Amino acid sequence: MKKSGLFSNGGGMLSMQRKSSFLSVMSTALVLAFFLGGCSSYSVKRVSLDTEGGVTSRWTDTDARLTAKTLIRKALGSSWMADFRQKHGRKPVVELGQMINRSDQHINTRIFLNHFQDDLINSGKVIFVTGSESHRNAASSEREYQMKHARSSTIHSPGRQTGADFLLTGSINSYTASRGGKTVRFYETHLKAISLNSNEIIWGAEYRVKKIAHQSGYGF
Repeated sequence: MKKSGLFSNGGGMLSMQRKSSFLSVMSTALVLAFFLGGCSSYSVKRVSLDTEGGVTSRWTDTDARLTAKTLIRKALGSSWMADFRQKHGRKPVVELGQMINRSDQHINTRIFLNHFQDDLINSGKVIFVTGSESHRNAASSEREYQMKHARSSTIHSPGRQTGADFLLTGSINSYTASRGGKTVRFYETHLKAISLNSNEIIWGAEYRVKKIAHQSGYGF
């Protein structure tokens, strides 16, 4: 009986030791996880071009909207639209061309173009025609349907569409600048209006977004 009791006490002591060891390991793991989780914090802010920068952030929809609005102001402040209207007695007809992404990251240029197109249309100073192949195909299919099924007084037949006077095209570029262990990223958007009659570039503008991000070594 004493032998059995000794084994029983020894097993209890061993079980307590194992529990203590397990709790010690778990405590260490929790402390380590807290330390690793808190040792890095990340914050982003948009700054002016004159601000000294740190680590950069990515292009966002807000950047696309701000860039579009700025370039809209530049386009409307230029004389090319007024000159065309004075010469021809009507609003210029504009078509959106390709917006090339030359940056080092994926950018949905369609978001920028949508902002730009909507604001320019709403200005009332230009007429937009679609440059989208899918839109044109859909419109063409609708005209074919009308030719077969619609009343003659309501048919919109082929050969009566409005041609564009100007093609708007551009690009988005990005580049980085480093100094003192910090990096700043610039996004530079160029936009041009090309005369479809002469191929002349009659207007051009650019807008730069400078973004700064700070990543600290310890976040607590």
